[in-house]
Amino acid sequence: MTLRLGLTSDIDFAPLFFPLEAGWAGLPNGIPTRTDDPARLEKALLAGELDIAPVNPVLYATHINSLSLLPYPVKATDLASDSIFFISTQRPDQLDEATVAVSPNSQTGEMLLKILAAKYYGLNPKPFPVPSEASALEALQGQADTCIISGEAAMRAAGWAKAKGHFVEDLTKAWWIMTGLPLPTYLLAVRKEWTRTDPEATNLARSLMVSFRRAIQSGVEQRSTLLDRASHKTGLPVPALDDHYRLQRYELNEGHLRGLLEFYRRAAAQGLLPQVQDLDFFPSLTPLAATPAPPPRRSQPEQPRPVANPERPARPALERIQATEAPDSAEPETTTPEPEAAPGTPRRSGSRRAAVRAEAKAKGLRVIRGGKDTSGSPGSEDDEES
Repeated sequence: MTLRLGLTSDIDFAPLFFPLEAGWAGLPNGIPTRTDDPARLEKALLAGELDIAPVNPVLYATHINSLSLLPYPVKATDLASDSIFFISTQRPDQLDEATVAVSPNSQTGEMLLKILAAKYYGLNPKPFPVPSEASALEALQGQADTCIISGEAAMRAAGWAKAKGHFVEDLTKAWWIMTGLPLPTYLLAVRKEWTRTDPEATNLARSLMVSFRRAIQSGVEQRSTLLDRASHKTGLPVPALDDHYRLQRYELNEGHLRGLLEFYRRAAAQGLLPQVQDLDFFPSLTPLAATPAPPPRRSQPEQPRPVANPERPARPALERIQATEAPDSAEPETTTPEPEAAPGTPRRSGSRRAAVRAEAKAKGLRVIRGGKDTSGSPGSEDDEES
């Protein structure tokens, strides 16, 4: 028996799966792969046609008895995923009830909206199933007030919707604002039956995780090629894709784990999902990395700057300096007048240079000015005094 792996060509997963498809990183023992869209891969996993495939958190919770999670990789961010968007033709606070077009690839977005709707938007959403992300956007023309789109379609449609004046919001960012926790948007699920029946399951799973690490590293090393391919497929500019991929995280940390469990807790409290007390990992989970420091969140308004006392005039700068340099007990400074010049001594001009020249002439010395001897030239005295 061998491992059957599901991959997706959705460009949102490009840093993870494209290096494997391009041959930049190899899979262990020639593992067979199947490439399809995420919703079809999930169905194939549940039907036993695949052993490991990416799944959304909602599907894992509803099939927790038959699925485990691979510890690495996950698809997450520390703040906003930039790939699950809530789009509305009107502001949500102007809608009491809203018909929401949802495709099979947007189960996580649908669940997020149900959790957030009442407290965050003041909205009562009514899901309207559609077959694809494109159908969800088309439904905005009249069948639905809002829609949820995910993945590659969301990356393409967000800019278009904003240009049309629609309300657009990243639901994972709204989740973070409400809870202060990130939320993984995709997990790699493992069929428990495969782990029980294949004696090499543990070794194959560990080898697969090593291959994924190599794939992500090779994607970093050949980032320009990866970005060019993604840009060619989506029509999105390379800088925007680069920023999007830099936000993604593949290493599960404590914050992701707490965010996932909080997501399940809130969904269960509203009767949307069965209770998930803990997550089952295969192979067993190693110690998690610490949660990165979150962006600053101001809890209190900034204190205003103190206003100067208008009744007390400001002291001049020079007066303050003199006050600090001279103590109060110091004697007043006295000025000694200069002695009068001796008779026959020329009177000094205002500048020290002119005074030195005058003294030199009085002693019979030649004065060189500008490279010329001007001591005997007519009008020199006027020049010196000027």
